[in-house]
Amino acid sequence: MKIMTAMLVLLVLTIVSPCCVLGYSTFQTRIPNGGIIRDPCDGETIWQGVGHQAVGGGGPRNPFGLDFYNNEKKWNRTLCEMDSDGDGISNGAELGDPLCVWTPGSNPANTPTGHPGLCEPWSDPMCLEKNTFYTCQTKELDCDATNSPDVKELSITFPKSAVPAKETSYMCMNFAFPADHDYHVIADKGLIDNEFVMHHILIYACPTDVELEDLVNPLNTPYVCGMAGEQRCQEIIGMWSVGIPGFCHNENAGFKIGTTGYKYASMQMHWNNPSLRSDYEDSSGMTLYYTPVLRPYNLGNLVIGEYQFSIPPGESRHVIESECSSTCSDRIMTSSVNVVSGLNHMHYMGREMTTFHTPTGGAERAIMADPHYSYDNPKVHTFESPLEIKKGDVLRAKCSFTTSQKNVTTFSGEATSQEMCYAFLFYYPKESIKSTQCLTVMGLPACSLNHGTDLIDGCQLKSFFEDYAYFTQVFAELTKRCETFLCRKECKTYVQELRENPCFQGRVKAYVDRALSSFNGVNEMALYHSCDSELALEAAGPCTCTTESPRSCVEYTGAAVSHQTSLYLLLVAMATVYSM
Repeated sequence: MKIMTAMLVLLVLTIVSPCCVLGYSTFQTRIPNGGIIRDPCDGETIWQGVGHQAVGGGGPRNPFGLDFYNNEKKWNRTLCEMDSDGDGISNGAELGDPLCVWTPGSNPANTPTGHPGLCEPWSDPMCLEKNTFYTCQTKELDCDATNSPDVKELSITFPKSAVPAKETSYMCMNFAFPADHDYHVIADKGLIDNEFVMHHILIYACPTDVELEDLVNPLNTPYVCGMAGEQRCQEIIGMWSVGIPGFCHNENAGFKIGTTGYKYASMQMHWNNPSLRSDYEDSSGMTLYYTPVLRPYNLGNLVIGEYQFSIPPGESRHVIESECSSTCSDRIMTSSVNVVSGLNHMHYMGREMTTFHTPTGGAERAIMADPHYSYDNPKVHTFESPLEIKKGDVLRAKCSFTTSQKNVTTFSGEATSQEMCYAFLFYYPKESIKSTQCLTVMGLPACSLNHGTDLIDGCQLKSFFEDYAYFTQVFAELTKRCETFLCRKECKTYVQELRENPCFQGRVKAYVDRALSSFNGVNEMALYHSCDSELALEAAGPCTCTTESPRSCVEYTGAAVSHQTSLYLLLVAMATVYSM
C-alpha cells in the first residue's frame, strides 16, 4: 500500500510540475519583458512569477497578478495604464511598454524600470506599508575581526526625536571619541529605530587639530544641519544606507581616533518623510567597532563624482559623467594609494552606474560596475587585492538615470526626490591624499576652479572672477546700452564683443552664467540676456524660404522678436494683476 501511495504521489508530481513550470513561462510571454523582471530587493534575481507575491512564483497573487487575472489574463491598454502597485508609475512604464503598444511575440520598446506588483522604492514609507507581503531582508554585518577580545563598541544614537512633517530633514549631533589611547575603527553598522524615515547616516570626523572649543554646536545635542554638520568636519569615516549591513574594513587599515587621531565627529541623519506625517519619531544611530591594536595604515575615504547637474523629464536614459582628471589626482596626491573597497551612490532615478580607473599610460577599466543599480540595495565592492591608484591616474564616474514618468526637470541635491552621482572609495594610507573629494561642478574640474594658473577652454576662472573692476565696467555698459526685453542694436554689438572672451564660451559658459546670476540682480542679468534670441538666430544663419519647404518660412528681425516678447510679457503681467 505504501509503495502504491508513493508511486501515486510521484505520478502526480511528474504531471503537475512540468505544468507549473510551463505555466510561469507561458504567462511571462503574455506581458512585455515578463521573463526579465528583477527582484527590487537586490536588482539581480529574476522574479519568475511576476503576478505572484513570492519571487519564485506560485501562491497568492500580488496586486498586478490580481489585475491581470481580472483582465482575463490579457495585456491591453486597460491593464497597461493601470498602476497596480500604487507607486505612481503605470504597469506599462514599469514593464517597458509606456505607450501601451506591445503585443505578444513582439519586442518591447524599452527595458523594464520596475516591478508592476511591488511598490517602489522600497524605503519609501508608503511602499513599506503596501509591500507587507514581501520584505527585503538586510544582511547582518559579517566581520570576523569584530569578535576579537580587544575590539570595543561605541554606539552613538539620537535621543528619541520628533521627525519633522516635511519630505527631507537633515539633523546632526556632535560627539567625542575615546581619548585615552590611539585606536583604529575597523568596522561599523547602522542602528535603525524607525525604518519608515531613515534614508542614510553619515559620520563626519573632524580634523585632528579640532578641539572642543572649535565646534559651533555642543556635544550630544541634535541640531538642524545640511548635508554636513560642522563646517570643519568633512571626512566621512562611517556610513549607513538602506540595504547596507555595515562596513568591515580591510585588515591592513582603520580610521584612527583617540590621542593623535580624530577626537570629535558629527553624525548626520537624513530623514525621509514624503507623506508629511507628524507622528513619526526616531532614535537611530551607528555602532563603531574600534581596537587599540593598531593596523599598519590609516584609512581614508575619497569621494568622486558630479556636484551640480540636472536631468530633463521624460528621459529613458540620461547619462551624467564626472572625471577626477590626471591634473587633479596629481595635485591632491602625494604618493600612490591602495583602494580596498567602495560603493556607487545615486538616488531613486539611478538605473546604472560604473566607476572607472585609467592608470597613466594604460587603458581604462571598470572597477565598480552596477548594471542594475538599486538605491535600496547598493552593492559594496570589496577588492581582494587592493587596487593601486597613482599620482596622475584618472578616475571617472558614469551615472545613468531614468525620468520617464517625470514631467519636470530633476536637479542634483540632498532630497530623495533629487539626484546624486558620487562614488566613495576607501583607501590607505590616508596621508597620501590631501583632499577628501575630487569632484566636477557642471562638468568642470573642481580642482581647477579656484586655481591660479589652470585654464579651462582658454579661461582662467580664478582671475576672471577676481577682476571686480572689469565686472563693474561690464554692468555699467549693459545698463547704458541695453533694455530689458528689448534688443537694442548697440546692446547686441556690445554683448557680441563680450562673448569673444573665452570665459563666456565653451564648457565654462554655463558655469559663468550661473555664477554671475548668484552675484548680480535679476535686472542686470536680464540686460545681459536681452539679445539672446537675436544672437541665436544670427548664429543659425539666414532663413531661406523655398517653395519645396513643407512649412511656411518667416523672416524675423531683431525688433520683431523683441516686440513680440515684450507684448507677451506685458499680457502675462496684466493677466496676473487681474487674477489677483
